[in-house]
Amino acid sequence: MSNLEAIHFVDKTGAKILIRSYVHKKDRDRLINMYLNYNPDDRCLGLPPITREAIEKWIDYLASSGYSIIAEHNGKIIGHLTVVPDGRVVDMSIYITREYQNRGIGTKMIQLIIEYCKNRRYDKITLVTERCNPRSIHVYKKCGFRTAFKGFEYEMELPLNGN
Repeated sequence: MSNLEAIHFVDKTGAKILIRSYVHKKDRDRLINMYLNYNPDDRCLGLPPITREAIEKWIDYLASSGYSIIAEHNGKIIGHLTVVPDGRVVDMSIYITREYQNRGIGTKMIQLIIEYCKNRRYDKITLVTERCNPRSIHVYKKCGFRTAFKGFEYEMELPLNGN
């Protein structure tokens, strides 16, 4: 997948945030560091992994299988969104460090990746989240996702390009 154009925006607290494509060779160590410091209470469905080795394998897999964008504040990675294609459908995951949650960063990242996927003619974006994660579910619905299945996990989807 080709890259998304980098954007700067001001979050709800007035902080200047940069959202840009993830560059594996350049950003890998900083992204690993973000996940090593990720609050365990914010993990969802076992992700992100906890150990350094598992984080490294997971990030390497995502870099080889999909496309990622990151959010930065003052040079520190504070958010990561990844999409992994499966045919004409992409599966999305997003992680924002706790101190940057509820500031509009995740919403902005999702909006950008929706446009990115539409421009590449994907049919649908899918995701899975825990039902006990109402903040995330609210953001996904605000961005147009609908619930496809409700169980212990919520499977959500966003049809693209009129599908």
